[in-house]
Amino acid sequence: MSTSSNFNQDWTKEKWCNGDGFIIEGTVKKVKVHSMFISSKPAVHHTPLPTRFVSITVEVDQCIKRNYKDGVEVPPKMVRATAIAKGYLNKFERVQSQLVEKVDSNALAKAVGSPTGKALPIGFHDDSLPSLHPSTPNIFEFWADAEKFSHKDTKVGDEIRIKTIGNSIFLESVVKMDSQQISNFSGDQQLGSSWTNQIMKHADKDEAPSKKFQPTKQKEFQQDDDEEQDWS
Repeated sequence: MSTSSNFNQDWTKEKWCNGDGFIIEGTVKKVKVHSMFISSKPAVHHTPLPTRFVSITVEVDQCIKRNYKDGVEVPPKMVRATAIAKGYLNKFERVQSQLVEKVDSNALAKAVGSPTGKALPIGFHDDSLPSLHPSTPNIFEFWADAEKFSHKDTKVGDEIRIKTIGNSIFLESVVKMDSQQISNFSGDQQLGSSWTNQIMKHADKDEAPSKKFQPTKQKEFQQDDDEEQDWS
């Protein structure tokens, strides 16, 4: 399926992609190709946006702000996991770490869409608005450059993590999430099976029977300690 729009306003990154952007997780509801026919000319030294996109409709599960330090993206701010005493038997209940800068759908719509809270800027593709937030809660439409992303790579039902270019509907990255591919929020590095294998290796070492005590080794360590004391 493909759609198109005519647009006569400024069509540049400088106009539509300000801000740090968002990291969004959700489920793909629809994929199509959308083309923009632009009648305006970009200002000098401004960067024109693409005009052909893979449009991905997503039911948003959670959204957080992207964070940068000295120009480098860093993981999102989180509340540390804590252990809370429970009862008088020294039992503890662990409280998992939580994201601090979560963004709800209303705030996301105002940031990437229109100031009135619609999920798309007015004029981008108004025919989609009735099927998007807030008319259809938590449903958003994001656009990925068709020269960099294929509409065949994303399917309805896929659980994905996307990063926006600034506070816009335009996408910098799309990552599928499944049991074999786990990514961190900042770099989208694949941890997956290799990471879990490392955990298992460490667990095996911890559970292995301890080796026989070797006095000679202890003597060597003791000698090193004595030498360090002589230098002090």
